[in-house]
Amino acid sequence: MVQSFSTPPTPESLGKAALQYLERYACSEAGLRNVLENRIRRATIKNRDFASDQTAHEALKAAIDQIVLKYKKLGVLNDKAFAEAKVNSLRREGRSRRAIQQKLAAKGISASFIKIAINRHAEDQSSEEAELAAACVLAKRRKLGPFRKTSADKDRRRKDLAVLARAGFPLDIACRALKTTLSEEEEDAAQT
Repeated sequence: MVQSFSTPPTPESLGKAALQYLERYACSEAGLRNVLENRIRRATIKNRDFASDQTAHEALKAAIDQIVLKYKKLGVLNDKAFAEAKVNSLRREGRSRRAIQQKLAAKGISASFIKIAINRHAEDQSSEEAELAAACVLAKRRKLGPFRKTSADKDRRRKDLAVLARAGFPLDIACRALKTTLSEEEEDAAQT
């Protein structure tokens, strides 16, 4: 059912929209809240009468709180589980700890849940080993360093390191992932 945004949303239509969204996507509490608030914003733009009706807006904001609380109690919205699933997915993509923290924070996940999820992901290995593994995944995906089919010169190695640095990996991890030594890169940087 597609809602026309010229008709103002109701608590019932927001409930249906939330259910439809949650059927299709995993999201955080903040993510669902944002989706529902966007429906209200779009209706406000299209309908001037609704835009000036503050009591309706207050009722809809209260309805959003109730919807989020309902799905949280049912276990459909679980920021901790969402964070753990996202950490696993992002690590498989080769994302660094810093990139994961930024991505989850942007999705409205609390810092404590992010920290728990990252630590839980790396239970069987140290945090440094998890970072190295993720850096190697990214290097393999992007065909950097030892995963390149052709040999690399100093300039190309520096560019490969820059790719990993922009992805949020520390220099020592990036060097290890590319199988170079930190001293080689420091010498190269000193020469330029």
